[in-house]
Amino acid sequence: MPIHQSRIGRRSAAATLATVLVSAGLVGLAPTAAQAATTCTSLTYYNVGGYPGGAEMHVPTVGWQDRNKTCYLKYGNSNSAVKVLQEALNNCYSQSLRPDGEYGTNTRNAVRVAQHTINETWEWANIAEDGEYGPQTRAWMGFAIFGVNGGPVIPNQCYYPG
Repeated sequence: MPIHQSRIGRRSAAATLATVLVSAGLVGLAPTAAQAATTCTSLTYYNVGGYPGGAEMHVPTVGWQDRNKTCYLKYGNSNSAVKVLQEALNNCYSQSLRPDGEYGTNTRNAVRVAQHTINETWEWANIAEDGEYGPQTRAWMGFAIFGVNGGPVIPNQCYYPG
């Protein structure tokens, strides 16, 4: 039976063609979510109402004040976005990190605690407890609130931007 008349033959031919194209580098495999996301490198200040004198929430973003929150942080990153994440973990999830901007073992473990807390609080959140910060974790996470113009963090006050 010719290949075009056989389902098995078509599947086999398609598999062979896909193997050849991938091997030749003509077709790439889809990247994982972590590979596809851009690394957070800075932060954006968002005004938060309801506080005398004003307040702002700091959120990790791709660039300085660019409002692009669709980014990723993981073990080994070192920048101001990590420091913002560490401040949120300390203030909103009762962690005791030194906000040094280094995403090491302690930060990864603190993110796991936050992810677990989120899943326990909102059972439908169903986020991976992998210790990595990405859009899924950000969507559920609370962030520290600061006084405007570089004011200190307002203790135990968190904002959940969604």
